Amino acid sequence: MKTVVLLCLVAVAAADQYARIVNYQSGIDEDGSYDAEYETTNGIRAKEDGISYPGNLPNTGNYVMSGTYSYTWEGKTYTVTWTADENGFHPEGDHLPDFSHTREHIGFVDDHL
Repeated sequence: MKTVVLLCLVAVAAADQYARIVNYQSGIDEDGSYDAEYETTNGIRAKEDGISYPGNLPNTGNYVMSGTYSYTWEGKTYTVTWTADENGFHPEGDHLPDFSHTREHIGFVDDHL
C-alpha cells in the first residue's frame, strides 16, 4: 500500500512539472499602473494590478498592489487575496490565520516604557 501511495505522489509531482501557461495577459499604462493575469494547465490562476508612486529622489518611492491567486490541492481550491504597499504584504484566505487584530500594534511605540 505504501508503494502505491508513493507512486501516486510521484505521479502527481511529475504531472505538475509539465504544467504550462495557457493564458497570460499584462499591460503597463503611462501613469505607472499595470495589470497582469495568468492561468496554467494545472489550475493555478493569478491576477494582480498596481501602481508605482515614484519618490522625490532616484530609487525611492513605492508600489501599491493588490491581487488574488488560487490553486487546487487534494481536490479543494484555495484562494488568497492580497495587498502589498509600504506597510508590507497582507494575504487573506479562509485557510490562512487571521492576523488583522495585530496590525494595529505593528510600528506602535509606547513612550511609557
